[in-house]
Amino acid sequence: MVQNSDSENWLFEDRKDAYRQLLEILPIKVMQHESWILIALSSGAVEITWKLAERFGFDFDLLFSEAIVAPNNDECQLAMVSETNDIVIEEKLVESFGISLDYIYDQGEFLFHDRIAKYQHRYRKGEGIADLRDKNVLLIDQGCETGFNTMCALKSVINMQVRKVSLATPVIPDDLHSKLDKKVDKIYSVHQIRDFIEVAYYYKTLPEPTPEEIIEMLNASNHFLPNKKGE
Repeated sequence: MVQNSDSENWLFEDRKDAYRQLLEILPIKVMQHESWILIALSSGAVEITWKLAERFGFDFDLLFSEAIVAPNNDECQLAMVSETNDIVIEEKLVESFGISLDYIYDQGEFLFHDRIAKYQHRYRKGEGIADLRDKNVLLIDQGCETGFNTMCALKSVINMQVRKVSLATPVIPDDLHSKLDKKVDKIYSVHQIRDFIEVAYYYKTLPEPTPEEIIEMLNASNHFLPNKKGE
């Protein structure tokens, strides 16, 4: 469990507190009127997304992605691949390391089959993400750091031809906020941080949810889109 003992710096007690603070800035009535669909971008975002869906009746889904890292350096993230096979690349970093695009795309294909497909089977019985064509979509995460995951998700849903896409996150670096603000319809963030450290730093506690906990939430929901296909 990640725990921040520095009470002067954490902004949220836990994800429940982040959800409550995020709720204060979301246009819930507009979202309900326009039938927005919620998309959780990480395992840590599932609880926040699930709470919004259950309380206000929004349909929701998950979007899986994996980081592509440099050879022999798992700490150096070069790109991100999503379950829709969309890839976002840090081109300057790739060029500086002399890494070929063939490596990036080969790794993207490997990660899809080795990891992302397993997430699809675990949480959606092997199915891909719901059809989002012409939908109003709200991407949700527990916080943004580098923006890799968000940018990849954004590319994915745009290629799925959504009508509108916005982002909701409790905390985000202010430079990333400025960058993403040009690419989405709206960003709903509680805090924009100038000298950003990492997402976990701004939570008092941030335990990683187990697959079993996530499955329990999904199975209990009538708003999780894969559960609605049989209706």
